[in-house]
Amino acid sequence: FTAITGEKQLKITEQIVSAISPQVWMDGKIFGITLTGISSMFTYSVLSIIGGMLFFQFTGMPVSGILNYLYLPSIALYLPFALAGILIWNAILATIASIITDPNNSGKSSLMMLPLVFVLASFLVIRDPDSALSVFLSWFPLTSATSMPMRWAITEVSYWQVAGSFLLLTLTFYFLRKLAAKIFRVSILITGKEPTFTEIYKLSKLK
Repeated sequence: FTAITGEKQLKITEQIVSAISPQVWMDGKIFGITLTGISSMFTYSVLSIIGGMLFFQFTGMPVSGILNYLYLPSIALYLPFALAGILIWNAILATIASIITDPNNSGKSSLMMLPLVFVLASFLVIRDPDSALSVFLSWFPLTSATSMPMRWAITEVSYWQVAGSFLLLTLTFYFLRKLAAKIFRVSILITGKEPTFTEIYKLSKLK
């Protein structure tokens, strides 16, 4: 939100999109912000590893003991799902941010907490991973990034379900980035009163 609304207020975005297409601008924002987040996660992971090494060093416990708590197939499954989920939510939030005129007075700024709602909903999988609700959450693109790895870790999930869920997740991101660029192309030209979602939708339908 800060990266996009800040540029809009400084009128930098208009200058950039005069040289590149809205799709390139939006893709750059989505992937750039995603890589920034991943770099932060990597930094914290390295710090955690160092902290773990110090813990085992001072307690005298064997470092190999940590392998008892790690299951590499689950980690390998979690990473691509997590990346796809992050890309989807960054595309959604970038779209919302491109509509905001003034982040200090916009009611849309509260929507930046929206991903948390869907992540928390995924924890319902833990109660009954084989229920109809859990299966739905593991396929629904806004929750599958966390729900499918949870189901995989708790119960038996066929490979075709995992592959299908990830394919749907990937396709959702592809269409969301297209929609994000289309909405951005319209919203960047709007000045004055902040447009509603209904107004943006109607304008984006125009050629």
